Amino acid sequence: MDSQNDSDWEFDEVEDEKDVIFTKATQQVQKTHDKIVPNDLLQLYGLFKQATVGACNTSKPRIFNMQARAKWSAWQELGSMSMEEAKHRYVEKVKQLFPQWYEGVQKGETTSGGGTGWVVHSVEMPPEESDVKPDDEKNIFDFVKDGNFKKVEELLKKGDLEVLDDTGLGLIHWATDANDVAILSLLLSSGCPVNLRDADEQQTALHYAASCGHAECVKLLLQYGADKMALDSDSKSCIDVADPSVLSLLQ
Repeated sequence: MDSQNDSDWEFDEVEDEKDVIFTKATQQVQKTHDKIVPNDLLQLYGLFKQATVGACNTSKPRIFNMQARAKWSAWQELGSMSMEEAKHRYVEKVKQLFPQWYEGVQKGETTSGGGTGWVVHSVEMPPEESDVKPDDEKNIFDFVKDGNFKKVEELLKKGDLEVLDDTGLGLIHWATDANDVAILSLLLSSGCPVNLRDADEQQTALHYAASCGHAECVKLLLQYGADKMALDSDSKSCIDVADPSVLSLLQ
């Protein structure tokens, strides 16, 4: 797995015994990340961010960035959990994964090697199908992901406009997430339902455009009558999930 240091996550000082144990837990993860399965790494990532930053305060990454999106989701789903509770759960998770490590901590053994803080690890995701298929095996969804306007225009049929792919997304979601205004305009002018929802979170394309801060897509969707008050599965409207840069367009 690739890794990189995120210096603004490091600890400047340790205030109490709980912080000492939490710091040692992060050091243990830092040393043993290659032995931790991706789902557990994601859980630890979310808890670390909650413990050191607080509730998720960033916009959802684009669909194409599956690694960043998975990490964002792991953090965002913790909601308003307190930083202290997140530290506690982080330590408990590391204790579960490495019981011998905690026995050493109780005996006063120090963690050797590595400073405090988290090493950000990419959670490996399978390659997108559109990246490995030859063109003659691609469908219209693949060409939307590729941003290939000519092929989308050539292949587009009315029945494609309401279909969701195996990830639960429609063409309109993929085009909006990619901030591809040209393809989005083509889909809408061809009759694509502007309020089509995805299968998982019940979000419309306007949710996607707003959360990603895609101003031109927001404007276009609103021109075609997108419902600003449509609620997703978490009862959130596009305004609730919007990046600050586009809020003025929605209010």
